[in-house]
Amino acid sequence: MKSSKELLMPSLSAFFLTVLPFITSSAVGWWLVQNEGYIRSFSATEWFIASLICALACALALIPPTLLAFVFGYFLGWIALLPLILLNLAAIALVYAFVQRLNRDSLLRYLSQFPKVARFLQRIHGDEIRFVFFTKLSPVLPFALTNLMFALMGLRFRNIIWGGFLGMIPRTALAVWVGMEAQQIKQLLQNPNQGLESRVIIIGLVILSVVGLLRVVAPKEK
Repeated sequence: MKSSKELLMPSLSAFFLTVLPFITSSAVGWWLVQNEGYIRSFSATEWFIASLICALACALALIPPTLLAFVFGYFLGWIALLPLILLNLAAIALVYAFVQRLNRDSLLRYLSQFPKVARFLQRIHGDEIRFVFFTKLSPVLPFALTNLMFALMGLRFRNIIWGGFLGMIPRTALAVWVGMEAQQIKQLLQNPNQGLESRVIIIGLVILSVVGLLRVVAPKEK
């Protein structure tokens, strides 16, 4: 029977990766609706400070990066695309730096005792950039959870950054475009993907992501 300590960690992880982001996103959404006029008056310095805060919030799984892309696209348009991608990469780097302080090697040694898991990890490590790329390409996979997974699995930092950079471009561009098309911030936050075009693109990205991941992790024919 599992001890209370063993049960506490999964419960806390589930809370911080699912419940807490919902709470913080709702609070941020309410604040945005109430302060739209104030946000429109932001200077370049204020947007820079806001971006740094958002990078930390994404790294801590407090705010989904897609929500930020909607909002930044709504207020700034296409000019927000590059800062958003850099913001996402900064969040990835923060998570990676945090995991380096943990006993990650012990986890990898433990998982490697299981033959199927060891073969799975071996296939991923043989094609890290494509694995990260197709994972980040999907708009439905949790941003913070995948960042944590990459670091815990021992993927090389440069491959995480490179694959993450390429994978985040399509989904971030889509979110920025959706934000630009919105007429009101409240409408954007309540129903961001109401357009047929955005739904089709999301489905396309998800299918491409799944097919790509299956090709990466599938056993290679000898």
